[in-house]
Amino acid sequence: MIWQKSKARTGDIMAKSKTPYHQRFAETMIEDLKKGTAPWQRPWKAGEYQPAFNPVSGTVYRGVNQVMLGREGLNDPRFMTYKQASSQEWQVKKGAKSETVVFWQLNRPEIIKDEQGKPMRDEEGKVSMQEVPLARPILRYANVFHASQIEGIPEWKGRDISWNPDERAETILDNSGAEIHHDQRDRAFYRPASDEIHLPPRGAFESSDKYYGTALHELGHWTGHSSRLDREGGPFGSELYAREELRAEIASWMISSELGLSHDPDQHLSYVDSWIKALEKDPYEIVRACQDADKIKNYTLSLEQGRSMQATKTQKQEIAPAKNPATEKTYLTVPYSEKGQAKKLGARWDKSKKLWFAATGTDLDPLSNWMPKNKIIAPTGNPEQEFAKAIQHAGLDLQGQPPIMDGTLQRVPVIDGKLNSRDGAYTGHLDDHPAGFIQNHKTGLKMNWKAEGHKLTEEHKAELKIVSIQKKQEREKNLKEQREKASKRSYAKWKNAKDWANDKQPYLAKKGVYGYGIKVNERGNLIIPGRDVNGHIHTLQTVTEDAKLFEKGGLKTGTFHTIDPDRKIDQGSPILIAEGYATAASIHMATGELTIVAFDASNLEPVAKALHEKYPDSPIAVLGDNDHHLKNNVGREKAEAAAKAVGGMTIVPKFAAKNLEQGLSDFNDLHQKSGLEEVKNQLAGFMKVVKKSVIKKVEGRAMTM
Repeated sequence: MIWQKSKARTGDIMAKSKTPYHQRFAETMIEDLKKGTAPWQRPWKAGEYQPAFNPVSGTVYRGVNQVMLGREGLNDPRFMTYKQASSQEWQVKKGAKSETVVFWQLNRPEIIKDEQGKPMRDEEGKVSMQEVPLARPILRYANVFHASQIEGIPEWKGRDISWNPDERAETILDNSGAEIHHDQRDRAFYRPASDEIHLPPRGAFESSDKYYGTALHELGHWTGHSSRLDREGGPFGSELYAREELRAEIASWMISSELGLSHDPDQHLSYVDSWIKALEKDPYEIVRACQDADKIKNYTLSLEQGRSMQATKTQKQEIAPAKNPATEKTYLTVPYSEKGQAKKLGARWDKSKKLWFAATGTDLDPLSNWMPKNKIIAPTGNPEQEFAKAIQHAGLDLQGQPPIMDGTLQRVPVIDGKLNSRDGAYTGHLDDHPAGFIQNHKTGLKMNWKAEGHKLTEEHKAELKIVSIQKKQEREKNLKEQREKASKRSYAKWKNAKDWANDKQPYLAKKGVYGYGIKVNERGNLIIPGRDVNGHIHTLQTVTEDAKLFEKGGLKTGTFHTIDPDRKIDQGSPILIAEGYATAASIHMATGELTIVAFDASNLEPVAKALHEKYPDSPIAVLGDNDHHLKNNVGREKAEAAAKAVGGMTIVPKFAAKNLEQGLSDFNDLHQKSGLEEVKNQLAGFMKVVKKSVIKKVEGRAMTM
């Protein structure tokens, strides 16, 4: 049975699997990345590693196959199919497990026929065959076995390098014509704006092959320029930047293994978390990354063959500088029929936005016909104005602003609604036929809307999409500026407040709790800083007699206050999260444990996620409010959702039946009504479970060491 399975036709095993190959490949790579064992994460010395190849066909495995077969880091790089092994009179060992590789079938065999349509035969009487190109290539799968799984195969004697790896690397760098400046102390990078590579001096590297490994890594980035392989990059820290780094790192691994250089991945370990997130978000990203890395490798190695530095430099000089360079990514309205022309003139395609654009630095003059401001496309009427009227008729107040029609949910006040409340919501789409949804929570109205008489052209759709993107970017820019200003104001107010709060402060006295790391302002009101996981203050909560207010424009989501702030969060120690300050203070007084103030129920989950990412070994417990008096127990629901998001635990206070009608809901209410001992009693059993979780994690770590 084992041999039958091993000899299954290409694709049979893959066809039986419900999970697509690319998804299983991504899951495998994510697991390897987390362990630090992905092929490009492993270091090796010069000449140690050789790319996987097929000793029967002579094929060197490429792209995803090279990565997949390189996972085990085996010294012997030979892989082949069962049939190929048998053709050499070698035998696959019983029980051997194959590895799947993928390839594109470009041709199909076809019988050669004569004028009468009869098969032609050769001198030996065999039917003559020819390879005919397929209209569309077909993705095929094959199962290969490693040499260690095959009996009778000759012993692998190791890689025989008959060349000088440093000389080959130097030739590639010379022939590339890349501008390389050795002007850095301890940094190496490629600067797209000036198309330059910057490195430390050669003498700063421990060995020559480490210098060449670093230089070739940056040359990999250099290949992404629009005049070469034309890959889209992004600013440092962005998702696009992490994607480009993944491609360059895999390509660097491929190139170093081909040339026989050593490989040192330590300097790129900081990107691992970003790579994992990218693959979890889009499993096919690893396939694209391997394909692009293979292109980078092929382009780089081709530089060794005949391209002269002088020819490349001359070519660079012939490219005239842009007369009207784009200062930022600029979207264009390119009709489908004109895409080829636009691409020749420098336009590029944004896969995520489904729009053509001019990258930063691209000359806009040749693309002027497709610039949005030069394209006036005006169908009868205006869908935005029509949607605005429908929103207003539904009782929503747009406050003099046009509706935002980018497909996102927008919350707005209702006419004659409560101050500062947003009881209206709408979503608008500017697609082939503009449409939307409107809801008035105050009146209960829900309605769908569709524009009348609007059939948009492809150009108009692109125009509206660009306007929507520009408005969104403008909103994000304004929001960022508001948050930065609010952060500076919050920090200044916090530093200028001289007095620390104590239990004599009216609000704290009323709640029966102490002041833990909070202050009072000049009016005697409490001020509580909202910090992120790195300690940066983004907002302040000001507690007055009548309300709890936050700094206007400040970022609240994901920010929190720590009780006791003098005690740092330790990796592995339990983290308790509650809504308001008084509630968290009562919990801290009852347990003595570090407690987090998330400010409100909606912020429980963002805070829990931020802390879990920063302290993955710490068990998180969310101590929510028990809003039993409400139709929907919001406090409990939000607490449970937050705990579920981080694999944590939840508890809410329990009240005696006689107290239920009094509207009591949180642990501070329980503290004041029944005393701190009751809070301790209700939390005692829960805290034992929390601490057991800590012990279990510690023991688990000890076993894996």
